[in-house]
Amino acid sequence: MGLKEVKSALLKKGWAGRTLSREETVERLNPLIKQHMALNHAHTYVINTCTEQDVAEALAAFQKTARVDVGKLMETVFSCGGVAYNGVEMEPGDFALDPDDNEMLFALRDQEQAFRDAVAEELTLEHQMRTRAVLTRLQTNNQQRFDFLKINTKKRRPKAATS
Repeated sequence: MGLKEVKSALLKKGWAGRTLSREETVERLNPLIKQHMALNHAHTYVINTCTEQDVAEALAAFQKTARVDVGKLMETVFSCGGVAYNGVEMEPGDFALDPDDNEMLFALRDQEQAFRDAVAEELTLEHQMRTRAVLTRLQTNNQQRFDFLKINTKKRRPKAATS
């Protein structure tokens, strides 16, 4: 058990010492919201373009939870008195991937990995407990999507590897 877990168990209401301020939380979560929205647009592209119906349907089921996750991040920013990134300048066409099923799944897996890394980095910081709970849920949901993509790309080869 790490120091953070011991502090949490002892105090039952937050970390001993300094946690990130509300302003710092807003500054840290808005880029994560933007990254998650971009990831969701990429998922939508794959869902609408992938010729493998079973893969598209599974990703669509994950997408419902991913949209809720963005909402939870936004709610956290609002609860800190901040303005959440809203993605109005994002155009779905900006997130088009290679139309080849193999290539788009590899690209989506790589984006999930990048998001996974960003969430893991946030969890190393002293966020308030409610923010940590949201980030931990994001991490769990991301891991499920990543595992699905990892399994579905395991036997595939990207174009560069087959050339």
